[in-house]
Amino acid sequence: MHKVINITYETDTEFRQQMEEYADIIHNNTLYGIDEAFNTDDDNAFIAFLNHDSIMAIPKGEWLDNLEHTLEYFISIEEYEKCSEVKQLIDKIS
Repeated sequence: MHKVINITYETDTEFRQQMEEYADIIHNNTLYGIDEAFNTDDDNAFIAFLNHDSIMAIPKGEWLDNLEHTLEYFISIEEYEKCSEVKQLIDKIS
């Protein structure tokens, strides 16, 4: 299960800042949220809450693109175990 976070913002600039600040959690939630949704046959992968009243989720049709971005992120921070997990999930979904 992934860590549930709430991203709070008022402006687009604050949203981008929050996305950068929580990048590691968001990419982990992308990996584990998509894996969980795939395994439970759900059409959306839950990522986070936005301003306590909305949900950030990834629809099934966008899973592979988001996993590719997550793979790039983990490569950039040299988290090669996570890269392996992402690659395995991409292969499972494809």
